[in-house]
Amino acid sequence: MKTKKTLIALLCVLALVLGACSKDDSNKVENQHGEEFTVTDEAVQVGTEGGEYEPYTITLNLERSGIGQNMEETFTSAPTKAIASGDQMADFFFDLGLENNMAGFTRGSCWSTVSQYPARDTVHKMAPDGTGLSKVSKEDIIATGCDFMMGWDSLFSDNNFSVSFCLEHGIIPYFPYCCSDSATFEDIYKDYEVLGNVFGVQELAAEKVQAMKDKLAYVEETLGAEVYENPIRVFVYDSGEDAPFTACQGMPGDMIKRAGGISIFDDIEKGWATPSWEEVVARDPDVILILDYDYDTDAKIEFLKNNDFTKNLRAVKEGRIYSACCADMQGSAGSAGTVEIMAKQFYPDKF
Repeated sequence: MKTKKTLIALLCVLALVLGACSKDDSNKVENQHGEEFTVTDEAVQVGTEGGEYEPYTITLNLERSGIGQNMEETFTSAPTKAIASGDQMADFFFDLGLENNMAGFTRGSCWSTVSQYPARDTVHKMAPDGTGLSKVSKEDIIATGCDFMMGWDSLFSDNNFSVSFCLEHGIIPYFPYCCSDSATFEDIYKDYEVLGNVFGVQELAAEKVQAMKDKLAYVEETLGAEVYENPIRVFVYDSGEDAPFTACQGMPGDMIKRAGGISIFDDIEKGWATPSWEEVVARDPDVILILDYDYDTDAKIEFLKNNDFTKNLRAVKEGRIYSACCADMQGSAGSAGTVEIMAKQFYPDKF
C-alpha cells in the first residue's frame, strides 16, 4: 500500500513538472522582429469576484463608426489575452487590476501623464512609446493569442484590424462608449460596467464608478451654481500648427463643463475638430487648455506665444494657459481627477 501511494505521488510530481514546462513553452511568444516575450497565464478565469462566471453579451458599435451593422458577442469566460490601444485604454485595465488578463498594450503618442500604474512597467509593450497599435503588424497581434482588443473605432477599420479580421482570429473588438462624439461621464460609467462584467470584476468596477461620481460631486459643490451659470470660455489646444486640432463636445466637452468651463467650439457637434486660427481669434477665449501628450506642454506654450494668430490673445498675454492630461481628456480612468485639476486651474480661489 505504501509503495502504491509513493508511486502515485511520484506520478503527480512528474505531471506537475511536465505541465509547468509545457506552460512555459506555450507562453513564450516571438514577434516578427525576433524579440521573445512571455504572456502571463495568471488570468482571471471566473466572474463575480470569485464566483461562477455569468455569460455576458456586448454590442459592437459598428454603425457608430460607419463600418457595418451593430453585432452582439457573448462571453462565456473572461478574456485572458487582452490588448489595449494607447494609455487611455490601458488605464481602464490597470485601474481594474486586470494586468494579468493582458497580452500587451501600446502607449501611443497621447500619454497618461498623471495617472501612474506599476503595471505599465510590467505588461508587454507592443510597440515603442509614441507608436500606436495601428503600426503593429497583424502577425504580431496574432502571435500574442489576443482574444480581446480595446481601441478607438478607427482601429477596427479595414485599414487596420477590421472586425472580420478580429473575429476570424478569435479576437473580440471593443469600441468604448466614451469614444462617441456625444459621450459624457455616463458613457465612461458604462465602459466600466461592461469591462466589469466581461472580466468578472463587477464589484470593483462599481466602486471605481462611485469614486468618480463622488469626485465630480465634490468639484460641483466646491465651484457652486454661479460658476456653472457663467462658465469660463476655454480653447483646447491639442495639436497642429497650420490649424489647431481642438476639443468641442463629447468627453472633453463634458469634462470642461464639469470643471466650470465651456469649449469655445461647443457649437461643433463633434468630440474633436480642426477649425482655423482665425476662428480661435474671433472667439477670444478666456483661457487656453493645452493637452499634454508626452510632457510637451512647454513647447506648445512657446508656440502659442510666438504664433502670429495667438500671441496677442488675451489668454496668452494674461498667462492664462493651463494643461491637462491628453489621455484622460479622451475618457479614461483618470478623467474625474482631471476635472478637479482643471477646476483648480480655472478657479484657484475656490479651492
